[in-house]
Amino acid sequence: MTLVEKTESRIREDVASVSLEKVLARHGRIDLVPLPSDSPEDPLNWSSFRKNMLLALVAFHACLGPFSAACVIPSFEDFVVDFGITLTEASYLVSVPIVFLGTIPLLWAPVSNRIGRRPVYLASMLLSAAMQLASAYCTTYGSLMTTRVLVSVFICPPQSIGASTVSEVFFVHQKGQKMGIWALLVSVGPTIAPLIMGPLVYHTGQWQWTFYFLAIINFAHFILYIFFCPETLFDRPDRSNGSPTSSMVESVNTGKWYTPYTSFRRHSTEPWIRLPLNVISPLRYLMKPTILLPSLAYAITFTYTNVLLTVQIPALLGQKYLLNTQQVGLQFIAPFLGALLGEPIAGYGSDKWMQYRVRKAGGTRQPEWRLPFAIPGFLIAIVGLMIFGVQLQNTPAGVWNVTPDVGSGIALFGLQLVTTVCTTYAIESQPGHTGQAALMVAFIRQMYAFTGPFYFTLQFDSMGTVNACGLLSGLIAIGMCFILLCILFGKSWRTGKDAISREQESTGDLSDEKVKV
Repeated sequence: MTLVEKTESRIREDVASVSLEKVLARHGRIDLVPLPSDSPEDPLNWSSFRKNMLLALVAFHACLGPFSAACVIPSFEDFVVDFGITLTEASYLVSVPIVFLGTIPLLWAPVSNRIGRRPVYLASMLLSAAMQLASAYCTTYGSLMTTRVLVSVFICPPQSIGASTVSEVFFVHQKGQKMGIWALLVSVGPTIAPLIMGPLVYHTGQWQWTFYFLAIINFAHFILYIFFCPETLFDRPDRSNGSPTSSMVESVNTGKWYTPYTSFRRHSTEPWIRLPLNVISPLRYLMKPTILLPSLAYAITFTYTNVLLTVQIPALLGQKYLLNTQQVGLQFIAPFLGALLGEPIAGYGSDKWMQYRVRKAGGTRQPEWRLPFAIPGFLIAIVGLMIFGVQLQNTPAGVWNVTPDVGSGIALFGLQLVTTVCTTYAIESQPGHTGQAALMVAFIRQMYAFTGPFYFTLQFDSMGTVNACGLLSGLIAIGMCFILLCILFGKSWRTGKDAISREQESTGDLSDEKVKV
């Protein structure tokens, strides 16, 4: 027997000793985190088509939250005429929904932990479609604001459970790329919405068509969820100690009562009376530096690139260059392309970087190794923001110039690097609590972004475009310093005496252990 044959024989014996034959046959490897069960209904064992179709639907659902918030931007001038309000007051139709997109996910997360992801996603899309249709029939500023808030309440579940769904379906070594897709659609939502709605409102002559279109999209999404959104919560055993057996797993999870498409069941026995406590309990994760600092770094960069360069486009570019509704919408091509080009590097590139570091370290995985990939993103975002500010101030009024749009595209390219890396790191730093980590990232981002539209106009009017962009670029640089602190001290924060080491042991955390075949 040759050396290769002996090695293969020894590997097969090792696999058989821990009852992982089906895992090896299905995935071709057993160094997987987490280890799947032998049940075909385990989301980790689903086909690639089934997984990626669900990812596409959940990611697009996550996109629809910021998309719906930003869809009214090209209609600001129409709102001023129809409702008798100022341009600043019209911008509140974007900023107020933002705060609900950040806070209400705190409610949806514990609800979905009780009844499952699938019913929450289905209800979210159906109720959102109804509220979008109601928005089209509003005749006052107050009634439109009310329906806009209700849309944010119903459409926001993926902001909290979207990342959890990704974690429930994909392995750790795939998470950077898959989270990148989810993060990309969240980022491009505010940019692609005015790009689509601008020409739509211009050619129909009615801002109401914004909401007719969204109602159609939401209802179509609901139909797709019926067929392509199975339940992802699964009672997976801890196989790190070789138990329980595969036959036990299959008898528990593939029984007549468990069907991921057609049957709903209670996934948690926790009483509903504890729901208010469950809603506020994730806020304790704000005390963990490995969540707070990357979330703040991401929120600052997101607000001063994505939010600034969407909400303020009508006031900054539209008024200076005398653009109509369609032309305002077309200004969002550049930031959309910037985010689209940045994601392949952010997701795929950071995964490859992590795989290289893991191989170099002999199998050890440290979440902090992903963070250096975000540093160029901060620098690129600063360069893009400054190009936008300088060129907008120096170009003549009344004559459109493409160079500010080039700056916004560069800024969104850098933001995508920051988004994917910071979000993935915050989640990987809490392997037993990915849902809470993702929820806090979204919460901090939306809370910080909510404040921007209230002072952007005053800031740019009083300071000038260049000085305002310079100040905001300095704040982005402070966010980059937060990431440098995580690179230097993140491991000690995670493994210190006040870290959740006992929780890691109870959940079989393998993030800092060598995974052996």
